Amino acid sequence: MPKSVAAKTGEVGLDDCAFEPVRWMAEMEPMALVPKDLLVDLVDAELVKLSNKPFDLPCFHPELRHGSQRERDFQELTQGWYREGRLPAWRGEYFDIYSPGSDQAKFRLERIVARHFGFWTEAVHVNGLRADGDAMWLARRSMAKDSDPGMLDNMAAGGLSAGESIEHCLWRECWEEAGVSPEVREHVLAKAGLKPLRRFHIQCIEAANSPWAYFRRERLYAFSLTLPQDFVPTNQDGEVSSYTCVDRKELAHLLAHAALTKDAALVASLWLNDKT
Repeated sequence: MPKSVAAKTGEVGLDDCAFEPVRWMAEMEPMALVPKDLLVDLVDAELVKLSNKPFDLPCFHPELRHGSQRERDFQELTQGWYREGRLPAWRGEYFDIYSPGSDQAKFRLERIVARHFGFWTEAVHVNGLRADGDAMWLARRSMAKDSDPGMLDNMAAGGLSAGESIEHCLWRECWEEAGVSPEVREHVLAKAGLKPLRRFHIQCIEAANSPWAYFRRERLYAFSLTLPQDFVPTNQDGEVSSYTCVDRKELAHLLAHAALTKDAALVASLWLNDKT
């Protein structure tokens, strides 16, 4: 299992010793960080090409493009891993996969695979605020979730599906997870209640003590949504078991006791110092 490395300064860093960096074409920055036990299968399936040059990274096959046979081969291979218990879940939802040096997606993959291969993924997180500005809605994740079951989360959060814009993802997740209807959305927009907060970049090793450890790299787009005072979130997709409304003091207590997921804690903490 991968472990953190303690530097002489006492700071804790990350290493990628349990993962194999794989690049795209001539790019130097790794496109993926693949668990080493899965790399052999990628090479055997001719999805990744090895190099005989010292310090040169393995490279994804240049024919691995959206709509290609190799993309279909990749999906079939990863579905086999899931059936064999080599992946923890399967969502049937696809993410666009980018190389570090491009804003054009190269191909698409199941979202669980995208994350477990260390590809850069993207997600939207929303702080749902009451109209008086004194309280925030938090969601409790369903116990059926494959990650962080039962923990507290932002009112709405989710990954950008293939071909989806940030805005579309925002409103889709707000409806699916919190029941923000088109009518509530129009109310929010009319009151200038949608506020972009900031973008986070996360790089960390997840599930380090499980059979499915992976090197996570993700961009989070954080927003706040000021909702009608009488609005009560209602989950639509089964991913949330309940909601709770907290003030700043209660939120600070929950953050201090690590009751929120890492992502949600980053986004929710922005509200603590926001007095606007």
